[in-house]
Amino acid sequence: MTSRWGFAGLVIASTVAASTSLFDILRVDGFSGAKWLYFSLVTILFLWIAAAFWLCMSGAITLLWGADGMGLSPARGCDPALKKSTAKVALLFPIRNEECGRLFAGVMAMIECLAERQVLDHFDVILLSDSHGREHLHAEQAAFLELRALWEHKIDIFYRHRTSNAGRKSGNLAQFCRTWGGRYDYMVVLDADSLMTADTLIELTRLMDSNPKTGLIQTAPQLVGRQSLFARMQQFASSVYGPLYSAGYSSIFAGDGNYWGHNAIIRVRAFADNCGLPLLSGRAPLGGEIMSHDFVEAALLRRAGWEVHMASHLEGSYEEPPPGLIEHLKRDRRWCQGNLQHMKLLFAQGLRPSSRWHLTTGIMSYLASPLWLLLLVASAVVALQQAPFVPYSFVGSHPVLSWPVSHTEALLTLFGTMLALLFVPKLVGMALALRSKRIRNAHGGAASIMASVILESLFSALLAPIMMLSQTGFVASILMGRNSGWKSQRRSESNSTWDVLVVRFLPHTILGALATGLALKFLPEYAWWLLPVLAGPVLAIPLAALTESVRAGQMTMRWGLFVTPWEVGTVPLVEKVHRLMRVADSLTGNST
Repeated sequence: MTSRWGFAGLVIASTVAASTSLFDILRVDGFSGAKWLYFSLVTILFLWIAAAFWLCMSGAITLLWGADGMGLSPARGCDPALKKSTAKVALLFPIRNEECGRLFAGVMAMIECLAERQVLDHFDVILLSDSHGREHLHAEQAAFLELRALWEHKIDIFYRHRTSNAGRKSGNLAQFCRTWGGRYDYMVVLDADSLMTADTLIELTRLMDSNPKTGLIQTAPQLVGRQSLFARMQQFASSVYGPLYSAGYSSIFAGDGNYWGHNAIIRVRAFADNCGLPLLSGRAPLGGEIMSHDFVEAALLRRAGWEVHMASHLEGSYEEPPPGLIEHLKRDRRWCQGNLQHMKLLFAQGLRPSSRWHLTTGIMSYLASPLWLLLLVASAVVALQQAPFVPYSFVGSHPVLSWPVSHTEALLTLFGTMLALLFVPKLVGMALALRSKRIRNAHGGAASIMASVILESLFSALLAPIMMLSQTGFVASILMGRNSGWKSQRRSESNSTWDVLVVRFLPHTILGALATGLALKFLPEYAWWLLPVLAGPVLAIPLAALTESVRAGQMTMRWGLFVTPWEVGTVPLVEKVHRLMRVADSLTGNST
């Protein structure tokens, strides 16, 4: 297990070295207000990316040494059928206006896998519906009745519909704990697009049995199941880079981990006793019901003395990514509002320092975008303030040549270091994938992995400033009091029309074009450096259309790019879901 103090020391030492170097450069000509702002922003953002970098490096060391670093006691004995366990586990699916075909195909696939392992008697399936509208309710109830009839006397399957959506998802789970929680030892919380293999569910149950002080074990779900270009790039990144971060997270935080709201097993008694959520003072968006409840529930468990772990070694946990940039941003807006609410909880009484760190990183994941934008503006102001170089001066009546002091090398070194912190984790993930024959083959081979990393990095560089502008807009709207609500996610892969794309991304295009024009006019010598940042917003509309395209995704699949294990047939559970989609469609009558 990586020392938390060692991790903190590396992050601080890196940041101090960078900020000291920048200070030495800026102080030569004296500090202005813009320079102090520039210096402060670089220091804050360097600290932010240094933390992510060293987390990744910790994960790389953990994976190279073959250790899981999670701090859990191994499950006792060989008990693959849970014959020694008395645990009863609820598989919970909190749902709200979901597409029933995919939902019930996933439920059926998981039940079939549990049946193959002969452990059905340890699990119940419970659908917790907050849906509204006759069409959705009819589809859910019809599919539930058919599903229960198929598995009658083999596994208990329950469906409960709430007429009130009080507390949203957290309220749904709280009501389950109050009414049915006493029947179960553990609950596995799953989203409508979540999947877990039987082996993973069995191992999670055994780990909870063997670790009585553990209140929650979070898995690291891999992204699977989509074919659009946007989704396939996310799936590839999740599969190749993701294990570094989850292993590092597990290694550094051990029992002080966090909760991501789904694909986790929870001790029902611990959750019911300690995870009641307060109403925040004030009105929405920053007050009222807590939207990002998962971080807070993990903090409350830790405050009560329960351990929260990340089981980074378990591979059989999956979810689906959003099909395109618009749906990704819709979800991101909700997460942004929920995470910013945590500012009111940072100094809540009794929270562990690690919990405050998790809340801070969640807040910073969105505040970083306006800070990056502000840094770009401050950089331009500092560049404009630079006094023009005078080639000579006079000592009395004698001209003396001036020799300029160049800071180009030092600034390029600092800039290159920041880029390295951002991109080296991708190269490390690639290297680890290449060294394992199993992982290499599961991603289409060495050439496919290397080409995919290069192309994914290019698209990430183009999409990052679009995300920066979008998240800056989210933060601004929330601080101005605009509440986003909780809108249902579109999970089907269908291309947005051009008018929708234009309305959504025209502001990005205008801002990008305006910034490009200003850079060319007032800072022509720096314009080439800014092009990578400006190109994404200028091309936002066609980029969104291209990445959302299933045809583009399938084309890259034929070219052997962004290949992931489920696409080469090494994740049978996902294949089972796709086969069962036809059955699920017949159960719902294609109602949704």
